[in-house]
Amino acid sequence: MLLGPKVATDSIIQKAFDDGQNQWIDDPIISQWRDAGHRIHKVLGEANELHKSWSASSSLPFAPSSDRLWAEAGRAMAQAGLPWHTNQLGMPTELDTSFEFHFKYFEQLAIREKGARVGDANAAGYVSNPYEANCYCIRALQQDLRETCPTSRPVLVYDNFNQDIIRSAEILFGLDLYRVNLKLPLEDIQRDLRIVTGGNRPIIFAASLAAENGGYDDLTTISEISQRVPLLLHVDASRNFDYITTLSKEEREKLGVEQLKLDVKPLRQPLKKSTSDGSSVIVVSSLAAGGANHTYPAPVVALKPASLGGKSKKVAYIRGLDSTLAGSRDAMTSLWMALQEIRFGAPGFQTIYQRCASMRTALMEALSSLGNSGVSAFACPYSLDVIIQSCSKEQTDGLLSLGGVLTGTGGVMLTLQPSVGVNDISSVLKALVPSATIPIAEQVSAYTAFSTAYRVPQHTIDELSTTVQTWKIRSRSAAGYPLHLGSYSALGPVIGRFLDLEIPGAWLDAASNELLKSRMQTFGLRTQHEISQFKASFTNGSTMGNRLGIHAALAKLPGAFVYFSAESHYSVSKTVQDCDLLTNRWSARRPRYTCVPCDNDGRMMVDALVKQALSDWEYCLRHGEEYRMVLFANMGTTFLGARDDLKRICSGLLEVGIQISYIHIDGALDFGYGNCGVTLGPPGVTDQGMPVVQGITVSHHKVMGGMVSGEVFCWSPTGNRSPCLDWKVDPRIIFEAWLYAEAYSQTDLTQMFRYGRQNALLLEADLKRIGFATKLGPDSVTVVLERPPAWIVEEFSLRPEGNWVHFITMAHISHETIDLFCSRLSSLDKQCLTAFSYIRPLLTAAMKRPVKLNRLFCQSSLAERVTRLAMEAAPAIPSGSSEWATVLKTAVRSALSVVVLDNCGQIEAVLLINSLRDSSMRVGPLLLQKHHLGDADAIVDISKQLAGFMARHMRVTLQVDSSSYALYEM
Repeated sequence: MLLGPKVATDSIIQKAFDDGQNQWIDDPIISQWRDAGHRIHKVLGEANELHKSWSASSSLPFAPSSDRLWAEAGRAMAQAGLPWHTNQLGMPTELDTSFEFHFKYFEQLAIREKGARVGDANAAGYVSNPYEANCYCIRALQQDLRETCPTSRPVLVYDNFNQDIIRSAEILFGLDLYRVNLKLPLEDIQRDLRIVTGGNRPIIFAASLAAENGGYDDLTTISEISQRVPLLLHVDASRNFDYITTLSKEEREKLGVEQLKLDVKPLRQPLKKSTSDGSSVIVVSSLAAGGANHTYPAPVVALKPASLGGKSKKVAYIRGLDSTLAGSRDAMTSLWMALQEIRFGAPGFQTIYQRCASMRTALMEALSSLGNSGVSAFACPYSLDVIIQSCSKEQTDGLLSLGGVLTGTGGVMLTLQPSVGVNDISSVLKALVPSATIPIAEQVSAYTAFSTAYRVPQHTIDELSTTVQTWKIRSRSAAGYPLHLGSYSALGPVIGRFLDLEIPGAWLDAASNELLKSRMQTFGLRTQHEISQFKASFTNGSTMGNRLGIHAALAKLPGAFVYFSAESHYSVSKTVQDCDLLTNRWSARRPRYTCVPCDNDGRMMVDALVKQALSDWEYCLRHGEEYRMVLFANMGTTFLGARDDLKRICSGLLEVGIQISYIHIDGALDFGYGNCGVTLGPPGVTDQGMPVVQGITVSHHKVMGGMVSGEVFCWSPTGNRSPCLDWKVDPRIIFEAWLYAEAYSQTDLTQMFRYGRQNALLLEADLKRIGFATKLGPDSVTVVLERPPAWIVEEFSLRPEGNWVHFITMAHISHETIDLFCSRLSSLDKQCLTAFSYIRPLLTAAMKRPVKLNRLFCQSSLAERVTRLAMEAAPAIPSGSSEWATVLKTAVRSALSVVVLDNCGQIEAVLLINSLRDSSMRVGPLLLQKHHLGDADAIVDISKQLAGFMARHMRVTLQVDSSSYALYEM
């Protein structure tokens, strides 16, 4: 416990909790919270004390990370009923109508507005934190250079760029690094770069315009370098984009600030480009854009031209493309950035920053009037930062108490935020010279009430409220994602009260350490020594946890081979393919990773793994290298909900003399319930016969249903910490993790799992009774069934993969929802049987033999027979066999196509029908045996009646096109 106060009788947190009961989605745990004596109310009391303390704390006026003006949007979100569970899956333009819990339209607005200010309103990208946004942009340039310079390995060059981000890009993408000193003579810089690149390797130059230590990179110098050295430019403007892109032309020229233009640039073309009005722009290939920062790390838009970067692969699970680094993302972060654009816009930002600039001028003039104080000050041209140098310890402490930060070079950086007023400037002077009484110039007005002049429009809040109301309805039956959509129904109003508050850094550090230590203890690390052997970090999602976990293993074992299963989360294959060192793109060596096939239950096939491992071992033996193996295993985080059998895997490898060097487990789903018998520890150790593992990925938003986030743990006994593990996360992640850890006990989590498991068994039994093929693994809450009609998939937000969909019985899925789902399927079957009863005598007469009609299910043996017969008809199909195979596969998966059989079970005819997500069915071709062609007209007419009856009884729209009822001989 971080705090243990008594429950306050006037608790606004308790009131928010109580007032929200009208929206609760009850489950076995939340239902208990209605009891006034439940321990949840003590937790609410603790939260109330935190709220009172943080509300009363004075803000730091010169802090670079936040300002109370930018934080006010959080109040509007809470007023609209947020947070509710959201997940910004994939890119902003990738929309899935069956999953509505996102703010992608708002995210697109933010991207459009930011992009327009650098000349590209159609820019691509997404909202993330500064670490991910910058890495995403660098990866996009790397991918682009793979296409344009396929034989030349790029070099990532930098000077003042964030070191953690640069090192992360090196590790995640396998890039070579080189640091230049932009203060050296231009000729020396160009000479050094030609040596580093050998005169032919392309350069990705990462430039920072407002580093966290007050430094910045001179774009004019970089532009001059580009005249001799081929390069693409990435710019980090996470802190100052809104400022520099709303400066007037006169202000830019006065400050020496270059105008930026986001565009695709040929590698050898210089960065500076003349414009039609006689001025010039710097062509930027990618940008990390931010500025109205309400927290640290703040939301940032990663921007790039839409045509730049590699092509993304479609991910079946999310039914779209995903080129992001983190996969799932918190949607409220994107909304926050969009609300700043809606609230202020470019004109509002310009007005606000003009006042900030005037306050900076006043501060600089006041500092210059201090005379022989011994301090000096410098105003950065690309930001609203002022660097004060040559301070004593007492002076430095005084400036730090006002929100200043150390530059690392003996100075203190102050940021002129919108809320800075005359009194704040006076405080700076008194911190430097306590006896100073220097007046501030009169032309600098007092702080303008920007919060009154710029409000989030009421219609926007109303729109958000309507969206949340819709989500309250949709959440009850959204069963295709491993996400608990119910916990925010109770805890959301509590969390909403904290959205506009700044969480103190000291509390965040203490909470982080305690939470991560507690998790380590859950996975068997008891002593301080055992805990010290591991490094842990919060992440912005389990996809990022997997990415960091793999590279943490490789940091310990350079040159190791990575093995993962075909059922592993798609983030794993994306991680290894992103890294040039793992793919061995720039060498003649084989790739250092293998995707191992799975059995029908979704578990890694041990024999296939052993065979590949032996091949790689022999390969290393031939090349005189040490063979080392990193195994990436799954604990429920697969489409089938499978758990890899670690005991069998290890014993199978040991039989051929191979010992696993490092095991990392993705337990994003199942580890939410508990440790599943998994123990953390050093390699080569077993615990009661189970291999001890060295790394795990944990998710907060799956079982718990909180903000998209997670944790990653990695064995690191030497104390070396990967820079990727030092990425900061949104403070709300840590606050929510604390709140959920206090609200849910291990007993609660066990009860939630048993509830989900019982529901899964109930669902499986009902589906088998109806006649659906199913799969359900032991200790799993994921029920896999053959595809039902598409509108059923849509209504219940099911996730399709191949011939299957899965239904996950998370805690918000009730018995009644399962009954509703099964009744939908059962009713549909009865409706079709009624239509068949009308048609059967008609077809019996037309075909001159007794027949029966069956719906075609994709996992039935009948589907194989139909597919084989239909493909034999392919030569007669005008579109050709390839397109015909796609048409056929879609129709078979639609669960509505009708097969006509005689009494001997021979196929006489097949009417292909597609089911669509908008509650409609589209009729396709009619396949007919040759001996019925003489009665084709009658059979076609009967087929039209059949389709009409089916549509009428199922109450769906009937669609026809030129291919409908087209006749093909089988």
